[in-house]
Amino acid sequence: MISAIISTYNREKFLPDLFKSIQNQSLDSNQFEIIIVDNNSPGNTKELSMNFKKNSSFSVQYFLEKKQGLSYARNRGIEVAKGKIIVFVDDDALLDKKYFEKLMYYFQEDPKCMAIGSKILLDYEGNNPPAWENKYLNKLHAYFDLGNQKKIFNNSQYPIGTNMSFRKEVFELIGNFNISLGRIKSGLGGGEEKDIFLRMYTQKMKVVYVPDAIVHHRIPIERTQIAYIKKQAKGIGSSEKQRTLQIGLLSYFKRILEELAKWVASIFLFMYYLTTLKPQKGLMIIRFRYWVSWKLFF
Repeated sequence: MISAIISTYNREKFLPDLFKSIQNQSLDSNQFEIIIVDNNSPGNTKELSMNFKKNSSFSVQYFLEKKQGLSYARNRGIEVAKGKIIVFVDDDALLDKKYFEKLMYYFQEDPKCMAIGSKILLDYEGNNPPAWENKYLNKLHAYFDLGNQKKIFNNSQYPIGTNMSFRKEVFELIGNFNISLGRIKSGLGGGEEKDIFLRMYTQKMKVVYVPDAIVHHRIPIERTQIAYIKKQAKGIGSSEKQRTLQIGLLSYFKRILEELAKWVASIFLFMYYLTTLKPQKGLMIIRFRYWVSWKLFF
């Protein structure tokens, strides 16, 4: 059985379409449950959730988590989940019709597989990607595509939170999400997902990429604007500094060296886009790197 956890904060305009994509799932309704964790949203999230529950043929549970933060909300979902498979569903996502069915199949096919990540495709509001969009920064909007073949993640790769699922025993073995990391309210912190996968790799757990358990991530116009990207980049830098320092100074210094290597790559990419007459793409790469580095170093 699958327990799909929706951790939500102030995303009422996206929830109806997400709920519809869940109601259209091909997997038999007695094979999954939906757990909605409302992270103290100011709007009508509870009303929408209760209406969804009323009109669904599968189990829907609603919980209010007053401790603010995505990690708190996800951990609350893990605690109440009854399924052996935990699937985290973003509140601004849309699920392919066979999403749950595919995940169930892959976990049953490979008993040693402890976590799965798959494709995340972007659905821009108005179907208009920003001028700065490029394959090196799409990950900011959770774009993820490693191709059309199943493969095992190496220790330097890991799934993105918009499309990640686990055997529940993973959390019993390594613990839940780090509550000092992750987003809080409308903040753009992170690091909690990377932290959980690095802990899995330390325990030699198998994490698998599959090509066809697909999620579509909805991107409103405000998330494509420079002010948002700046805030997101600074959140990444702060979170990485906090995450690595919690491990130790050596980890932090390694992350600084990694950042310097990324600067070299960013400069090469800037020059490439400049010579191909696409300066906006290259400039955003440099801006993003600067904002991340500023919070990581200082």
